[in-house]
Amino acid sequence: MKGTKIMMIGTGGTIAGTGNGASALTEYRAGSIGVDDLMQAVPALEEYGPFESMQFSNIDSSEMSPYRWGHLALLVNEVAERDDIGGIVITHGTDTMEETAYFLQLTVNTKKPVVMTGSMRPATALSADGPVNLLQAVQVARSENAWNQGVLVVMNGYIDSAREVAKLHTTDVATFGNAQLGHMGCVQNGQAYFYYTPCRKHTSDSEFVLREEVEFPAVGIVNLYGGMDTEILNMVASRSQGLVIGGFGHGTLPQGVRDTLKKIAIPKVRSSRIGNGIVSSNSSDVKEGFIVSDSLSPVKARILLMLALQQERSREELERIFATY
Repeated sequence: MKGTKIMMIGTGGTIAGTGNGASALTEYRAGSIGVDDLMQAVPALEEYGPFESMQFSNIDSSEMSPYRWGHLALLVNEVAERDDIGGIVITHGTDTMEETAYFLQLTVNTKKPVVMTGSMRPATALSADGPVNLLQAVQVARSENAWNQGVLVVMNGYIDSAREVAKLHTTDVATFGNAQLGHMGCVQNGQAYFYYTPCRKHTSDSEFVLREEVEFPAVGIVNLYGGMDTEILNMVASRSQGLVIGGFGHGTLPQGVRDTLKKIAIPKVRSSRIGNGIVSSNSSDVKEGFIVSDSLSPVKARILLMLALQQERSREELERIFATY
């Protein structure tokens, strides 16, 4: 990796945000600073160069969408094919980082490190976490151990896999991780330490790699709540080509919800609103036409279903995909 460049891609987010004073931790303007300025604020990065940079966007990550994800994946694929690029670091807002990371995990064809990072506090905050997160993301991207690990999220000194990572707290700098499997590794004294590797297919082994701009099918999510009007299911399904249901507990569906879903012919994924644990198949799933999400959260199940439905697939084929990715 020596002599090869790290490509820095800026998309915006809190890490590029500015507030009205050093004490403004939650009220700020995301996407106010360019990626070059972020890099200049961390002199220690010089040790890990050379670098090249691109400003893909400068937005609050709540504005991310399948359209933007698709274009970002095309850019990352283009950059990763260059012989002079040894790794890619993407700065991103935290609100949808887990979704962008999983989308790239499935659509980028490379064994080179692709590392995402951001911050929970704006660049102008007294205790801004962006600079150290950026430095540690670059340190991971420079690590030989980061090759062929899929897309990684580096925040607060930890390394997480795109498939499992989630934002677990609204404001804490230690928000990223997962309650089920733990962190993939950590960064200490400039070194990346890995303790497990992804077992599900990703990046260079994925069948969903993007090579050209495509229009993604609409996939809706409905998270259940007590006493829900089941007409909501019909409303969302009427505007969708696939549907993810965030059920109670182990993806539990009340009888009224089941009766409504039986009449909905589009592909349906049974997930859980809990956010941790596995939703495994039961005898009624085949009969009622459900695919189960395995350990994917509803938002990640939506991404996988959206990519899978770029072509017509049987329930059995969709079941294979959810068991593979």
